[in-house]
Amino acid sequence: MLLRAGMPCIRAAALIALLTLISGCAPRSQPASPVPLEIPVAPAQRTTEAQAAGNAAPGGVVLVWGSVGDGAPRTWHLAEGGAVIREEPGIVVATRRGEWRWETREEQVATSACEMGLGGMREPGEGTATRAALVLRGKGERQEVLSPPDGDESNEIHHTAALIGSVGPYLFIEERTYTDLCGAHGFEGAAFVAWDAERRAAVDLLAEVRGVTGLQSAAEALLDDGEDGAEATGQERDAPELVQIAPAYDERGALRLTAQLARSACYACSDGAWSSYSRSAVVPVERTPARLAAWASPPPDVRAFLERTPGVRLGGWSQAGQEE
Repeated sequence: MLLRAGMPCIRAAALIALLTLISGCAPRSQPASPVPLEIPVAPAQRTTEAQAAGNAAPGGVVLVWGSVGDGAPRTWHLAEGGAVIREEPGIVVATRRGEWRWETREEQVATSACEMGLGGMREPGEGTATRAALVLRGKGERQEVLSPPDGDESNEIHHTAALIGSVGPYLFIEERTYTDLCGAHGFEGAAFVAWDAERRAAVDLLAEVRGVTGLQSAAEALLDDGEDGAEATGQERDAPELVQIAPAYDERGALRLTAQLARSACYACSDGAWSSYSRSAVVPVERTPARLAAWASPPPDVRAFLERTPGVRLGGWSQAGQEE
């Protein structure tokens, strides 16, 4: 069974130990995530129109976040016509209650010593984990989105959380956890979380994706085509499992969703795109889940901003007071 949202697989030391025992493959390094190349541009300039709009009601301001080139994410506050009222570092999303800032903090996690072969012992290794929260501007109220996992019996553990995109008040988050139990090799687990900032709770967005059978067929074709003879020999033929969906936006701000589907593989056959012991493929989602439909097309302000600020890779947009 592949790791996905809501499953305790990442934190279950017993399952990880079983996986490491059944694999006789040699360790392999975890590949770095690809970094998209963008052309850097200057930050959007405040115009006279934007300064005049600064006194407008907060509910009428659209928030857009994204990045330029390989720079860190930024949030732009837009007035009518896409004029920039102000710009700030980090990711901020709007709900009917106000503006929420995405914050993460690395914390230390206790690890354990473990017994090596021939009776040797390894001292406790490094343990780090990420806590993620949304903080309401001006009030300090918090939504605890992700808490650090326990080290359990891990000799080493590293947990990260990345906000990969948003659609209105819905945040798309990818968790990754590397653990070492002093087995033949370590194990990397991945999980997907969709968080509704409006209702302050996680939602099972994967269960709302329509046409999963078609997505499985498309992913299976890509996975079969990408295997060589050695991989195909040890590859299990279970249907790929839907493990994550992610938002992307075109140059005009229109929403496009992709689905990631993974199926089991031997450890050495893993492609590093999802958990260890898996290979995965990414395919387009043709039918947007109903709860995201209100944000499928951007308002004129977002389109105007993107036209006047080329080079921005849009991560998401939101507006206080917008109904679903």
